[in-house]
Amino acid sequence: METMSAIGNGKLVQLSVQEAIDCAGLGNSGCAGGDICLLLDWLAITKTAVDTDKQYPLRLTDGKCRVNKTASGVRVNTFTCDSFVGAEEKILDAIATHGPVAVAVNALTWQNYLGGVIQFHCSGTPADLNHAVQLVGYDLTSEVPYYIAKNSWGPEFGNAGYIHLALGSNICGLANEVASVDVL
Repeated sequence: METMSAIGNGKLVQLSVQEAIDCAGLGNSGCAGGDICLLLDWLAITKTAVDTDKQYPLRLTDGKCRVNKTASGVRVNTFTCDSFVGAEEKILDAIATHGPVAVAVNALTWQNYLGGVIQFHCSGTPADLNHAVQLVGYDLTSEVPYYIAKNSWGPEFGNAGYIHLALGSNICGLANEVASVDVL
């Protein structure tokens, strides 16, 4: 949402993750986990404007929802949520023509990632999805073509906060749940 807002208005403002942790309904469970598509659905149904991180800072624990009904934050206008298993060319097309997409992944093995392209030993089954990242680009000219994924673990992680994931094999489950969003 923050990237799509920045594409629209030219200013990148960090949005509140804590607001989603504290408030998102429809089966999302705060720090115990959630689902990209259910979060977007909840935001669209409730017309909740997501505050900035400065207004609703991250506390890394479940808290009481403090949604500001008059907030002038970023709102979901429309979104899509699809499975592109076996059709990853649709992910490439979405990134190229619409902008970054959010994907659910299995990040269990990522803690020791130091660089390169993850292409093996990362389950892609839906039951193993446990994290979300943003696919912001790709490289089709590399020896092993890959997606460029922005992770939320800070700039000390991987390649200055990014990780490379092999194209075409649903590595780490990245094609199971792909969301694109338009914001107001």
